Amino acid sequence: MVTQQTQFPNWMRGFLLIVTAYHIFWGFFIAIYPESFFHWVTESQSAVPEIIIWQGRAVLVMGLVYVFTALHPGKLWFLLFFGAFTKIAGGLWFFFTILEGELGKRAIFHLLMNDAVWVPFLIVFGLKGLAYKKSKEKVSSKN
Repeated sequence: MVTQQTQFPNWMRGFLLIVTAYHIFWGFFIAIYPESFFHWVTESQSAVPEIIIWQGRAVLVMGLVYVFTALHPGKLWFLLFFGAFTKIAGGLWFFFTILEGELGKRAIFHLLMNDAVWVPFLIVFGLKGLAYKKSKEKVSSKN
């Protein structure tokens, strides 16, 4: 018998809660201390673009998205694919707009740890959430 636990185990929900916490803390840090973040990642003392604060707010919003998917993976599985898309698109945007194509050690670290590392997990979890949704539909159509 297919259950939610076999399709989307509790450790995946726990991992999504870790993703949530990471994004909430990181989003607050960027939104509250945009200068520190910008100067660290660019390794310069250039003026901080106003958009950096909005980047922090967007990271916070994605933290909320991840908590909702942890609570309802069968219903909100598509948001995990959206999260993977935002990680890829956001990393590219950051590279071309903020870093202007210049990669230092800190920028590489930021792009890998903030964006790239999450994408495979979000895609796999999205696929598992979709499988759970389909298995639920199959069971309900038999009844």
